[in-house]
Amino acid sequence: MRTIALDYTQRKFADPIKTIKEAPVDHFEGALAPLPKSGKWAILYNPNIVSAGRINFTLAHELGHYFVHRQISPGGFECGEKQILGVDRDAERRRIEQEADAFASYLLMPMNDYRDQVGRDDMTLELLRQCADRYGVSMTAAAIKWLDFTPKCAVLVVATNGFVLWCWRSTSAKKRRLYYPSGMELPAGSLATRPMLILPDPDRGTMLDRSVWGGVSDVREMAIFADRYEMTISLLVFDDAEDSRTSWEQESDEEDAFDRFTQAASGR
Repeated sequence: MRTIALDYTQRKFADPIKTIKEAPVDHFEGALAPLPKSGKWAILYNPNIVSAGRINFTLAHELGHYFVHRQISPGGFECGEKQILGVDRDAERRRIEQEADAFASYLLMPMNDYRDQVGRDDMTLELLRQCADRYGVSMTAAAIKWLDFTPKCAVLVVATNGFVLWCWRSTSAKKRRLYYPSGMELPAGSLATRPMLILPDPDRGTMLDRSVWGGVSDVREMAIFADRYEMTISLLVFDDAEDSRTSWEQESDEEDAFDRFTQAASGR
């Protein structure tokens, strides 16, 4: 990560990243900061972040801001926990932060390797946790990456205080027009509204009638309760609604993501 940030940008750009420094500030995870005297940039990160993998994702996130967004925000970016999680309440800022998250996910979670880890197994919280640990990222980031390539009809729903903040959909879910808008109240009967419910297999979640989430079939809901952020994260898998082709068969000419982001950064 540091090699890409420092060496690659030095070779490719007139305003490269000059340094990566610790910044032990409360409620702060990372930043992309301009260095006015030199015309270069610095990446800052909080060394007090508990997880080393989370630091790695933060560095990749800020590198995404450098490649994709530095031209539109010459003052740089300062990212707290909610920005790194992609849950900023401002819609435009949230879009920008999610783009930086997407960059980090392509860099840290090679899609072919991720596919090999998952195979054709059902997604569970335990499998998701194993993948998150393998790539040194959060479970939210790992879930989003899975949604980007799974042929299943599945949706990630992030909510706070009982209301949806945002959702992320698989290709199949988009085709079936499944969408849960920001501000929507979590449906009664959803697992996300019942944190005290004891399940026989929490990693697999629970099956719910299609009427609960208004989907195309009965749905298996897995839920993570992140009390620290006052958030619930639901992964919805509509198990019998699946495209017969794998997503990599549907998109066999997938372009290299790193090249795509660097081309965007250079305006090509």
